[in-house]
Amino acid sequence: MVVVAASLAAGFAALRKDLRVAYLWAGPSIFSTVDQRQMASVRAALAKGEVVLLYAGRENVWHARLWQRGLYPRNPVVVQFDSDPPQRLREMRERYGIRRAVVIGPPPSAPRLRGERDLGARPGLPGSVAFGELPP
Repeated sequence: MVVVAASLAAGFAALRKDLRVAYLWAGPSIFSTVDQRQMASVRAALAKGEVVLLYAGRENVWHARLWQRGLYPRNPVVVQFDSDPPQRLREMRERYGIRRAVVIGPPPSAPRLRGERDLGARPGLPGSVAFGELPP
């Protein structure tokens, strides 16, 4: 009985430590310092709850979803890929009142942004990340 109790105690102690480490660092560990800096710049320019468009090429799907996770829940993100039909962009802008966008890449068909700010390059990816206002 003592052996079982000691085993359970040791197991629960190890589990508690592992869960604390796993859940404490799971989220922040996926964002590089470049991601964090770029996302902080965008967050500072957006009102809380403002929906932002994220426009990316298909080669940047993972990074687009990373950004979507990084800005949510403070700012919902609608992702538009360059292969999506252009009318989808118009529909999403009307539905959510989207005024600003983040462009990763930039893909050739990306919308032009007014007051565009270059947030810098992403390590290992072509192009850079831009943020600005969508034209009317």
